[in-house]
Amino acid sequence: MDITHAQLDTMDIQVLSHLKEDGRKSFTDISNEMNVSVGMIRNRYQKLVESKILHIVGWADPLKVGLEAYARLNLKVHPAEKINTVCDQLVKIPEVSFVAITSGNYNIEINMTCKNNKHLLDTVISKVHAIEGITDSNTTMYMDVRKWAAHAIEHADTVEK
Repeated sequence: MDITHAQLDTMDIQVLSHLKEDGRKSFTDISNEMNVSVGMIRNRYQKLVESKILHIVGWADPLKVGLEAYARLNLKVHPAEKINTVCDQLVKIPEVSFVAITSGNYNIEINMTCKNNKHLLDTVISKVHAIEGITDSNTTMYMDVRKWAAHAIEHADTVEK
């Protein structure tokens, strides 16, 4: 993964914070709260989108749409040369919401969201463990999720332009 770090200033972070709170918040409302012009907010927004810092997505609460089984699986892959191929197959599984190559005893970590425990078990057996190269796994069931995917943009290093 090629990562280049953008230099975000305080205004960029404030715009991101407003949109994190409400992704549909108008540029006018943001500009009024920040005491700057609407054009400045529009330009900052466009720059953040074009530089792929800001991604606009719709997120549904899994519990409210009937997905009640949420788990993390750590996967061991052997031989190691198959790690990328395994990841490529994992990202295609609809129930998998997160895939990362990791360090430690396991090579890959995934998160899965399923309708119920039976759906989770069936998916792990028929889709995940069916992938050639996966030799071992460790599963952690999330019993009560207290925070979903809110990124801490406010803590990013800032560089004034």
